[in-house]
Amino acid sequence: MKKRFAVLALLLLGLFWVSCSWADELPSNPNVGDRIVLTADGVEYAFRWCPSGEFMMGGDKYDFEKPVHKVKITWGFWLLETEVTQAMWRSVMGENPSYFKGNWYPVEQVSWDDCQEFCRKLSQKLGRQVQLPTEAQWEYACRAGTTGDYAGTLDEMAWYNGNSTSTHEVRQKKPNAWGLYDMHGNVYEWCSDYYAVDYYDRSPTSDPENTTASANRVSRGGGWFSIAEDCRSGYHYGCDPDVSDFSLGLRVLLVPSPVE
Repeated sequence: MKKRFAVLALLLLGLFWVSCSWADELPSNPNVGDRIVLTADGVEYAFRWCPSGEFMMGGDKYDFEKPVHKVKITWGFWLLETEVTQAMWRSVMGENPSYFKGNWYPVEQVSWDDCQEFCRKLSQKLGRQVQLPTEAQWEYACRAGTTGDYAGTLDEMAWYNGNSTSTHEVRQKKPNAWGLYDMHGNVYEWCSDYYAVDYYDRSPTSDPENTTASANRVSRGGGWFSIAEDCRSGYHYGCDPDVSDFSLGLRVLLVPSPVE
């Protein structure tokens, strides 16, 4: 009985925090920024709720991030609160390829294909599908309702070349309005899309994802060595999917359907 009262009190205070291991325990009507924690092999994966909505995607500094255009995200999603850490990666993949070592540092030196294998294996462990976000989902979540270059003050939110010479543990800087950490800086984050400099000229206005094959895949957010401009919410960057270096990591999205 005391436990029930404690749970009710937390909900009334708006401190939504769920720990679950099974797909059917996910909340059905989450609010923006709500937090859930799933566990696999004793490692916690905290996700934040990003609701459906519209935003202005892209930037106006470089031609390859133009035109700024309205995009609709038609379904909400749970996005990992932090970049995938080395502790997470090791527990799933059995190794740690990172140059800058530390359990709570973001994993790096992982290729796009490596990330696909990580998602496949983590999906099996969690019993629910996880995948890389599309770049539209990524930018929408990064902005968290903001319209400027950054989701807040860059030095307060990011590790980049103005304040860093390496990666850092996650959650050390301020999160954005939806509770997501390190969306700017620390490591670039792979997205699911193929990269094309002219994609915004022809992309759909609802749930866009570039599935037309090209040489590169999208990465977003900038890294610990990046200049401030490259950490902007709308910065649109592409990498060879075979590349793995100490500036490339990932963040995963929870798909709203169980693994078959």
